[in-house]
Amino acid sequence: MQAKSGTAMMLNSYGKRFWDLPVAVPVLSLLLSFLVVAVMAVIFGVSPGTLLGALFEGALKGRFAMASTVKETIPLALASLAVYLPYRAGFFNIGGQGQLQVGAISAMVVVLNVSGPPLMVVTLAVLAAMMAGLLAVVVPLLLKIKRGASEVTTTIMMNFACIQLVNALITGAMKDASAFFGTTLPAPEQYRLPEFTLGVTVHIGIFIALLLVAGTYWLTSRTTFGVRLKAVGSKPSVAEASGIAVKKMIALAVLGGAACAGLAGGIQALGVVYRVAEGWSKGWGFTGIPIAFLAGKNSLAIIPIAFMFAILETGARYMQFMTGVPAALIFVFQGLPVLVFVSLNAWRSSKPNKIER
Repeated sequence: MQAKSGTAMMLNSYGKRFWDLPVAVPVLSLLLSFLVVAVMAVIFGVSPGTLLGALFEGALKGRFAMASTVKETIPLALASLAVYLPYRAGFFNIGGQGQLQVGAISAMVVVLNVSGPPLMVVTLAVLAAMMAGLLAVVVPLLLKIKRGASEVTTTIMMNFACIQLVNALITGAMKDASAFFGTTLPAPEQYRLPEFTLGVTVHIGIFIALLLVAGTYWLTSRTTFGVRLKAVGSKPSVAEASGIAVKKMIALAVLGGAACAGLAGGIQALGVVYRVAEGWSKGWGFTGIPIAFLAGKNSLAIIPIAFMFAILETGARYMQFMTGVPAALIFVFQGLPVLVFVSLNAWRSSKPNKIER
């Protein structure tokens, strides 16, 4: 009986240690989501191993596939920062997709209307993209800090406003007269993001994304700003009583996140598609939400998680071709981790004593 009790105590101790790890819930969320997808694959008559093999082959086999996956990782990582930073301050930014769209069109406005040295013009275009993303969140931010309005509602509505503004521009004032659909003129070659080859050919946006993710990690975990941001996000009333400028901290985090979303759009426009057209954008702004949640408290986790989501995106069609399983199954998987993540967190919070015993 004593041995059994000792074993139970040891297992409970290991269980508590596991739950205390920052990666515990994100890892479990991904594993359980993979399990659900594996069951769905069996329903379609395909073994999970075959399904995953085809998925990874389509995303990683060959230079072109790998380059596509790396390029897909860039906007996903930046869009997740648009959620991650504001959320640390207690602001849930759902407007990344709209911020990304206006960032892209602003970058195109610059490269299509400004002449000069390529470095100068590209730099101006990138800054314009960031500023546009920042401006797209100003109204929801003011409504939040001045009137206490729900940022979820206001940022969602701003998505529609931004996307329709872009549609109006590419079918009106900025439309390529020679095209049969809404699109801007292509970005001049000299004003496109430089590319480099290290095994695969990608543009310099990868360095920008890596630098911003690393900078976010340093800012949130190694500086006084990060400590204040955490205090504002967890206990705003206590933070204010401690002398922290709560509204200022929220504004800085939200504006910084929105600038990252605008940058994501500018980078895609100048480094991948070279124009803004009808249906040009994937749902990077929305996919950034689960990536940010799964990263948890460590922004460095954004890169590998974004890379995993990029694999899902770029390998899905090859998977469908090879196995017959609809590529739409991948979009099911993209949403599952967040549902599992929220459920596990709620379960862990509601049963603290059970884990500790």
